[in-house]
Amino acid sequence: MKMTDGIKINNLQWAAVWYLIAGLGFICFGFPFWFLNAVDKIPEHHKILPFVILIDDLLPLSFPFWEQLISSVTLFLGAYSLWKIGEPTGFGTRRNFLFVSMAGGISYFLACWMPFPFAPVGAFLNGTGMVLVGIACLRSRIWIDWKRYLPLFAGSFPFLFMFPIRFLTGARPAAIIGLWGFAWILLGVACLLRSNEIRRHFRNNALV
Repeated sequence: MKMTDGIKINNLQWAAVWYLIAGLGFICFGFPFWFLNAVDKIPEHHKILPFVILIDDLLPLSFPFWEQLISSVTLFLGAYSLWKIGEPTGFGTRRNFLFVSMAGGISYFLACWMPFPFAPVGAFLNGTGMVLVGIACLRSRIWIDWKRYLPLFAGSFPFLFMFPIRFLTGARPAAIIGLWGFAWILLGVACLLRSNEIRRHFRNNALV
């Protein structure tokens, strides 16, 4: 299957937009914990199964709810945009690693109403998916220079920082989760720069 430069550029630009929005969402989540001494707590809820809780207000007007909702949707759309064009994995079976990241976005979406178990599952799937994509990126060599390490960096973040702190303290590391946003923003920047590379290559070929 041959992918035109225009389609690649368009989807990479959209992937950049989605990951930038997702990253800003994570940063907005972390801001109160960094600077306002916020306390992490679950909204009013009840158990529907031993390990599943449901938020009582299913459509609250609170900013944290909508920030999480938008971030989850944009994480899914970012992975989907990359999957459509086989970036940065190529079009082989490794492209399907992005399905794991998409599942992570869906889990985060469900976590808006059922924080347990979907919030930790979403973090695990997003991290695992991007680790797999990052390894595929290194092998495919479609992305070059520092950009090729960004998917692996974004995927490794929860395993290097979030999960160990959660294990050691027994509490969700809300401030650290917010820092994950910078990794997603860098991934968005990498997507944008990659689209510019393809555009320059297309223009140079057109002048030949």
